[in-house]
Amino acid sequence: MNLTKANVKTRIPAIVLAVCLLLMAATAAVGHSIQTSGGSVRTQEVEFTTDVGATSHAKLYIPGTATAESPAPAVILCHGYTASLDAMEPNAIELSRRGYVVMALDMYGHGDSTLPPPGYSQVEMGGIADYAPDLGSYSALQELAKYDFIDLTKVGMLGHSMGTAAIQEGAYLAYTKWTAAYNAALAEALEGGADETTAAGTAYMAAMSSGIVLPGSMVLTGYNYNVRNINDLTYNGVTADNGVFPLFAAPVNICTIQGDYDEFCDLLWGVKDSRNYTQSFKFAYGTGGAANVPSGTYFMYGDPTATPLSREDAVAAAASAALTMVPIRAAYNFNGTHSDTYYDETAISYGIDFFDVTLRGGQSTIDPADQVWHGRAACGLIGLLAALVAFVALALTLLQVPFFATIVRPEPKSITTCDSPAHVIRYVLIYVVCLLPAPLLYYWLVGYPYYMQPQWFKFLTKFWPNPFFNMAPMNSLLLFNVVIGVILMVVYVLVFLFIAKKAGFGWENTGLKLPVADVLKSLLLAAVSFGGIYAVIYACSGLSGTEFSFFKFNIMPMNGEHWIAFFKYLPVWLFFCLLVSVIYNTFTRINGVPAWVNYLLIAVASCGGLAVMFAYDYGKLFATGVRGIQYIPGTTSPEWLATIGMAFPTALAGIMLFSLLFILPITAVMSRVCFKKTGSAWLGGFLTAFISLAFAISHMVVSM
Repeated sequence: MNLTKANVKTRIPAIVLAVCLLLMAATAAVGHSIQTSGGSVRTQEVEFTTDVGATSHAKLYIPGTATAESPAPAVILCHGYTASLDAMEPNAIELSRRGYVVMALDMYGHGDSTLPPPGYSQVEMGGIADYAPDLGSYSALQELAKYDFIDLTKVGMLGHSMGTAAIQEGAYLAYTKWTAAYNAALAEALEGGADETTAAGTAYMAAMSSGIVLPGSMVLTGYNYNVRNINDLTYNGVTADNGVFPLFAAPVNICTIQGDYDEFCDLLWGVKDSRNYTQSFKFAYGTGGAANVPSGTYFMYGDPTATPLSREDAVAAAASAALTMVPIRAAYNFNGTHSDTYYDETAISYGIDFFDVTLRGGQSTIDPADQVWHGRAACGLIGLLAALVAFVALALTLLQVPFFATIVRPEPKSITTCDSPAHVIRYVLIYVVCLLPAPLLYYWLVGYPYYMQPQWFKFLTKFWPNPFFNMAPMNSLLLFNVVIGVILMVVYVLVFLFIAKKAGFGWENTGLKLPVADVLKSLLLAAVSFGGIYAVIYACSGLSGTEFSFFKFNIMPMNGEHWIAFFKYLPVWLFFCLLVSVIYNTFTRINGVPAWVNYLLIAVASCGGLAVMFAYDYGKLFATGVRGIQYIPGTTSPEWLATIGMAFPTALAGIMLFSLLFILPITAVMSRVCFKKTGSAWLGGFLTAFISLAFAISHMVVSM
């Protein structure tokens, strides 16, 4: 019986691995079925060269009902910062199953789209070097002309956050080019002797036959109307007295969708409480003067009273906008945060309905509230969790191979024993001290790491991107890991020297005492386990066209540029993960307590301080509409404001915190599992460094 139990125990990692691999394959397959609406929608990866020489990558969703004989309306989807096209999947699924052709686009520097080569410019943007704020959305619009199954008179665009800014610029470029073609043809006709009416008709037909694809409908989520400073047409120093909305003269029907608890509202709309965003002067500019518009209201551009239109009136007005030059506007709120726009039924239904009104004459093939994307999201989450567990399961399975088995040692005693009230108090005090640096320094270190060169948006980050470390958000996380790691290392050394060593604990208790050959074997085992499961991730993605992603949580295939960056950032992640592996397992772990207690202590140690800060910050947001920690420390001082001119919000760092609170406790438990099995910190440190870095970098924006 004992032998049987031992055999079963040794086979547990292999059994867990098999289950995880099956789950990864199954969720990829089911996710593919949901993504393609049971096969009625065809997906296709496409690449094209943009007007400024970048390579843009996109994914087409082509419903079976879209044919050359019966072309369908089309919608371009553009994601936000620190994301890629997979983030727009709920919208893509819901729109394509309703008969829309969808193009989900990777913005410049995101996913598989490159940044433009140096020296590019756009005449319509003043010919400014290295400035292309549409991020590829204009060229994506023109790419639609290649497909005969698309009705080019019924084209929409939907963006989130950065993508919303980009689609407005793409539409502006399209209409500016169209206007230039019209004016050139008009001048030629007038010079040829035609009267003004005839010349105008000739010019209109010439512009329409120029091949420029124009959007007739736009959905702006989590971002303001692009209001420029009329003096220099930049976004700098825009006020209620000097603003201009470049698309005011374009017959584009536009709606805004804003979460009630949008973290970026103060920065983007100029109001602290997102529920009041329609009171912003930017909203007034984008709507032609309207303010205080109730959610869900259709109204005409230029109507300051925002007189509500019935759905039928909105349909008629939207259809005639190109002739009347008076498009419609709509404003929506939903109960969610900035990032919730990706995954909120209500927000998604608003966008669907607006496209139905403006591109389909008000007809709805499927009720906007009838949504199926949840299953695909669930598959992404289950597949992601299965992949994370599979990394460790493969490593533990390979530990049974004789070559790797030599790294296994008996687990050393922890340096912590809580066998008296004094020891308990000492432990709690040190534990709390170790929790404090992360929340106290997080917002200061991470800052607002938005660096999008083609938009000329460079916000506050403590570690600017450079040709070597070329990802702004990763640089912020790198700085955070280094500073917090050094602080924790100092605390640990002090505890070891002045407490543990006096109690008889030595080097062998740190989990680091291992022959160099076995350290290298640990590294090799971690690399093989990581690489093996990552190969499965590539295979699942390649065969199904879906990723293991959910909300802000992703582990997905990376391109060459991301892999190069991965190895550049890896040394810092190795330092941090090895350090915390030692701390978790030789100090946080308590001798003589049940195993589950230690797992819980380690999980809380990994993110407890950040979780408390997050709870306060977002708890205040949900209670009052305004976050508890609004600005990066130091940026509200008179000296800072006198020099820079604005305080920097903690919004982007707050969004990034979602991912940290997910991956930190998972990798902490992984570290504990590996330490318990091998008796050293090396395997867990190496493996969690690979996993956590891939989790952070696989969807991250390339800034330079």
